[in-house]
Amino acid sequence: MGKKSENSRDITSHGLLLFIYQRRVPLLTVTLAALVVSVVVSLLITPRYSSSVTIYPSPVSGISRSLIGSDLSRVDMMSFGQESDAERLLQLLQSDVIRDRMIERYNLMEHYGINENSRYPYTALNRKYNSNVNFGKTRYMAIDIEVQDTDPAVAASMANDIAAYVDSVMNHMMRDRALRSLAIVEEEYRRLKQDVSVLEDSLRKIREMGIIDYESQAEVLNEAYAAAVLNRDTAGINFFSEKLGMLSSYGGAYINLRDNLVLHLEKLNELRSFVDEARINAEGFMPYKYVVSDAREAEKKSYPVRSVIVAASTVSAFLLTLFALLLTDAFRRQVLVRAKKTG
Repeated sequence: MGKKSENSRDITSHGLLLFIYQRRVPLLTVTLAALVVSVVVSLLITPRYSSSVTIYPSPVSGISRSLIGSDLSRVDMMSFGQESDAERLLQLLQSDVIRDRMIERYNLMEHYGINENSRYPYTALNRKYNSNVNFGKTRYMAIDIEVQDTDPAVAASMANDIAAYVDSVMNHMMRDRALRSLAIVEEEYRRLKQDVSVLEDSLRKIREMGIIDYESQAEVLNEAYAAAVLNRDTAGINFFSEKLGMLSSYGGAYINLRDNLVLHLEKLNELRSFVDEARINAEGFMPYKYVVSDAREAEKKSYPVRSVIVAASTVSAFLLTLFALLLTDAFRRQVLVRAKKTG
């Protein structure tokens, strides 16, 4: 059984080789034609050059947290970012902000040869940009920025500029948020400072009445009043009774104002630190990436690979022609068999 199957394969292989030899003229003609056409087409394709930049994300945090934060909240400015930072950076690179800046800086509408008066010029422009500019995350959480262009200098320059724009765009976003936070915190700080000023004025008026320290004064006056009563000192009783009456009338207000002032001063000191942090975040500039390698002008093209185009086209043409000839031959045999049966 195995020997018969092996002989069958030999016969099939022999028959296929014989068939190819018998049809060598059309096969060679089509294959040579495909070879010539693929060579010509590959020579007509405009070559493109590729340049790339590799960057690592840094932790996204406010500058104040990195510089003046507490030991628990402080972020190391020199550490690498986590996976979430890499994903955030990747989203930023793919944003319209970066793309629009590149389009404007390099006049890509004209550079890519897109007619502004066409039906969908910006759709074509975005499609061309997305095909030439690619971003990818490596297994080590780095980001690769690859730019292809017909001009190697433009490809290298665009890749470097995209990497450089990351910091300016991120800082712009963070600064806008920090300015809003600064305005809110400063307004609250001014309001609280006015409240502190009102409390201090009210407390000063009560102190002008002679109430300096309610607890200690109340203790001393009560002892003095008790001594005057024991000594039956009428003048002393009247004097200390008047003082105790005033202390009783304004003592509660004094305690309330004093305690509120203490709480307000604590909150004011806390808000002052928030104002300092918000101002640092609003006025500072912080890098959000580390550049591992800058893009350089490519010395040779990355596309097209002419040998691959020619080889793939030639082999494909040969196989398709062979398949078509086999189908034609099988169809012709089937027609002959049916003709003999009917005859």
